[in-house]
Amino acid sequence: MIDDFMALSRVLTGVEDLDVNLGRQYRDRLASSPFQPQLDEILERFHGLKKGENLVAQVKAKIVEVDRLRPTVCQIILLWYTSTVQDNLRMEPPAASLNFRYGTPEEYFSGLAWKIIGAHPPGLSGGYFGHWRYRPDNEPK
Repeated sequence: MIDDFMALSRVLTGVEDLDVNLGRQYRDRLASSPFQPQLDEILERFHGLKKGENLVAQVKAKIVEVDRLRPTVCQIILLWYTSTVQDNLRMEPPAASLNFRYGTPEEYFSGLAWKIIGAHPPGLSGGYFGHWRYRPDNEPK
């Protein structure tokens, strides 16, 4: 089941080098959320697809475009990018009715959003205290 979840996640995120251990944690979190029944159906549908040719188009047609499954598909993407899981299946506003749970610090710091925007997560600079006062090594002088 984790192989299908990882392969589907690669298609949905557009990122090839996803961490399998992180994938297990994400799969477990989704399995203990309100998204569990739809997740099982999505993985079952994905398992039945012909791998290789036009996999992205197949995922779009057989999974993403199914209205009932779309909130769970969005949740998988959101999870990989931000480590967030919703506590309910509603995807539409009002935002105040949506409850989000963040993952472990490892999950949060591993969010794909930070790689994509080329920034570090708030709270994890990677530098020593006060490093921000000095010009980065790769910046022209």
